[in-house]
Amino acid sequence: MASHATQSTLTTLGALAATGILGLTLTGCGGQAPSSAGADSESLHVGIFVDNAFGDGDFFDQAAVAIDPLTDEQGAVVKTYEGQLQAQNFAPLLQDAADTNDIVFVLGFEAIDALVSVAERNEDTTFVFVDGIVDSPNVISAEFRTAEGCFMAGALAAVVNQANASTTAGFIGGVNAPVVENCETGFTSGVSNVDPAMQVQGQYVGSFTDPSKGREVAIGLMNKGAFSMFAYAGLSGAGAFDAAKSGENIAPIGIVADKSSLAPGLVPGSLTMRVDTVIESLTEKIVDKSTKKGDQLSYGFKEGGWEMIYSDELVTADQITQLDGLQEKLIAGEVKADGK
Repeated sequence: MASHATQSTLTTLGALAATGILGLTLTGCGGQAPSSAGADSESLHVGIFVDNAFGDGDFFDQAAVAIDPLTDEQGAVVKTYEGQLQAQNFAPLLQDAADTNDIVFVLGFEAIDALVSVAERNEDTTFVFVDGIVDSPNVISAEFRTAEGCFMAGALAAVVNQANASTTAGFIGGVNAPVVENCETGFTSGVSNVDPAMQVQGQYVGSFTDPSKGREVAIGLMNKGAFSMFAYAGLSGAGAFDAAKSGENIAPIGIVADKSSLAPGLVPGSLTMRVDTVIESLTEKIVDKSTKKGDQLSYGFKEGGWEMIYSDELVTADQITQLDGLQEKLIAGEVKADGK
């Protein structure tokens, strides 16, 4: 795979839509928290808290990628915390994080209430919520511009379809939530920008945690003529990759992380969520005081929040050049993710 990048609480459904209920993906493995990094008590101390566990191969593990750069490049001591989806653990763990760290990054919407409460009591610690807006003067919020990322997934779907004589792209949503509908709008706009005549068939699974139903939806869209497909449906989206791997004529596009391993040789690319980049960037901003508590920051391709990864085997160099050019126009504001 080749990498090509230029570089309200309701919003947090975006993480669910992209990754699913992460506890279900960890059943049987328990998650593996990365070890603490660094040892100097005089160093900057950074905590990374997840409401479930590391080891998901997705959203939380994208955050863990930041550990080495924080340690090696910023000299930070990094400690991780896992809530294991046990609500009674959230506040004590976050308080422990506040007692130990200068900055604490929090991932997972289940922990928002505990985050707001603990942040209010610990003025000396800077808390950051990643992937949504938390309405609190004591918390920095970092959200991803969903429609913008999904726009490029749609553009990729259209390019792949054109190369395979298909006139229909498929969109699989988890549930009818605003963030998912926002993604569908961006995806449809990306398809239309590349090929105005191309159709988009969309269908919602009704769940973020039902890969069997996701597979059924993917096959249904295929039967309606869709070839390339993009699922913003959490664990349910795995069904599209399962269908492709079992021989269905589907080209699934990944989300959050590189998903090529789910259907080897069949995934043209992935829209990756650079949680690590956001954590690294915000750490620098907090240290140099260019951002403060209560700030609400937005991340897209320009800020390094999204990154497209393309398969060199399934996407030609000319197609990648075409997509990179469109991404530059998106960053410059020459095209709009909502199609307006």
